[in-house]
Amino acid sequence: MTRLFDILRVVLGVIMVVTALDWFMPSLMPFMRDTTFTDPMAVRMLDVLTASGLLAVGKFIQLAGGALLVLNRAAPFALAAMFPANICGAYIGVLLEGGAVLALLALALLALNGLLMLAYLPYYHGVLQSGRTGGGLADGESAEEGAYYNSLFANPFSGAPPKAYVAGFAVWAAAMWFFWYVVPFANSTTGMVTLIYPGVILAVGLVNALRKGKSA
Repeated sequence: MTRLFDILRVVLGVIMVVTALDWFMPSLMPFMRDTTFTDPMAVRMLDVLTASGLLAVGKFIQLAGGALLVLNRAAPFALAAMFPANICGAYIGVLLEGGAVLALLALALLALNGLLMLAYLPYYHGVLQSGRTGGGLADGESAEEGAYYNSLFANPFSGAPPKAYVAGFAVWAAAMWFFWYVVPFANSTTGMVTLIYPGVILAVGLVNALRKGKSA
């Protein structure tokens, strides 16, 4: 990283930390000017995000990611985590609210986030590769069947062993429990419905693996 990108990294980190802290604890930063939305759809969307708790999640991601950028710790991860939140901010600022200043600031933050991700592009090399041997393996994964995501949660006929599916079911059950008992409102139902697909894949894969084990 060049000195310029280091400066931009710190600048983005400070902006994320300050704006997130202003949302969580506005009394700490009375000098910060609160953004007032006038578009009915923008106001309604923010009300829904606030009531569902998703806005708090997004602000926490910005706070944690900004702190990591300032400290220069896991910066590629922090940038990737903050990018979706900044996309949502740009969507509200540009397409819903439409104010010139707000739209410009939102686009500038999104562009800065993207520019820094390009500067860290070699760190994303693995997840941008296709195939299990040439890349595409996350941390902790290996090329054996059942030891990487696609062979366990995407292809039930990959040949993964039964123990891999049992471990996958443990993670799946923990996620279902989280959405049932912890996540509020309609987001709970949405999360559980989304988990139906990997649950079916795990079930079919486990049955297939057990049948292969008996016939072997």
